Amino acid sequence: MRQTIKEIETNMAYRWFLGFHFYDPVPYFSTFGKNYEQRFNNTILFEQIFSHILSPAMDHGFVNTKYIADSTHVNANKRKH
Repeated sequence: MRQTIKEIETNMAYRWFLGFHFYDPVPYFSTFGKNYEQRFNNTILFEQIFSHILSPAMDHGFVNTKYIADSTHVNANKRKH
C-alpha cells in the first residue's frame, strides 16, 4: 500500500483517475488498511468495486477471457557454499 500511495502522489494519471487535483493531499497509507479491517471486513464492497471497474473494460473489449498457462518447470537459484 505504501508504494501505491507513492505512485498516487507522483503520477498525474492516478491522481486524475482518483479525482485528486495537483495540490490535493493524498491519504496516509494506513488509512486504507484501517478502513479495510474496521469498516469493510466481511463485506462484498471490494468485489462490487472490482466488478464496477471490470464490466466497462470487458464491454469495450479490453479484457480477453481466454487464458494461457505456462507450466514450465524452473529450478530455484540455489546458493552453493
